Formats: sequence, C-alpha cells, structure tokens
Amino acid sequence: MTHEKIYKRKDGTSVKISVWLYVHQNKSNWGYLIFIKEPDSDRWLDPFSDRDYILRIMNPKFKEGLKADTFENYVSADEILKAKLELWQMIKPTIS
Repeated sequence: MTHEKIYKRKDGTSVKISVWLYVHQNKSNWGYLIFIKEPDSDRWLDPFSDRDYILRIMNPKFKEGLKADTFENYVSADEILKAKLELWQMIKPTIS
C-alpha cells in the first residue's frame, strides 16, 4: 500500500512524498519517492531524472557550490516520517 502527502513551500512549489511499506525476506522495509510541482504548473516531476528540471534548476545550483542533489534538498526527515506515520495509521493491525 502506498500513501502520498503533499507539502506546499513558501515559493509556491509543491512537494509530494510517496511512501510505501513492503516485506522482503521476512523483513519490513520503507520506500519513498519525491516529486516536485512548480508554481503555475500541473505537472509533477522527479527532480532526480527530469532533464529539463535538472538543466534549468539544479545545474545553476551546482555552479553556486551545491555538491550533490539529495532528498534533503527537497524534504526534511520529519516530513518523510509524518508521511510514513500516516500510512502506518491506515494499515496498522488492530487486535479485536
């Protein structure tokens, strides 16, 4: 099961966190992706693979001293945790 949480930034950009919980070899694991929607756009894009976004937004930041593009450039650990907890509330087992 997946869950999506959207955060709105001061500059009008929206950030969508898509989280999921899965089981692999009897271990539960969390996965997540992030997507960006720029102001005045209807399109969600992956900031790590969308060529136009990388050329337009990220390359200039690298020239200004940014060393690497990471999830932390878009969302905080707390925002990811909140999305995970919302999913957990929806799927957690209950004892009857």
